[in-house]
Amino acid sequence: MSMLADLVEVVIGVDTHKHTHTAAVLDARTGAVLDRTTVTADPDGYAQLLALAG
Repeated sequence: MSMLADLVEVVIGVDTHKHTHTAAVLDARTGAVLDRTTVTADPDGYAQLLALAG
């Protein structure tokens, strides 16, 4: 079985809430937080999450 760090460079986790979503980009090897953001739970916020993932 492969380790996740052998397959990807980063992992994105999202904590969803009614009015906001918080996302964190983690280094798959070290677990270090590379970036994080909190956005509104609406189309503009979703666009920001997609941009972060890109």
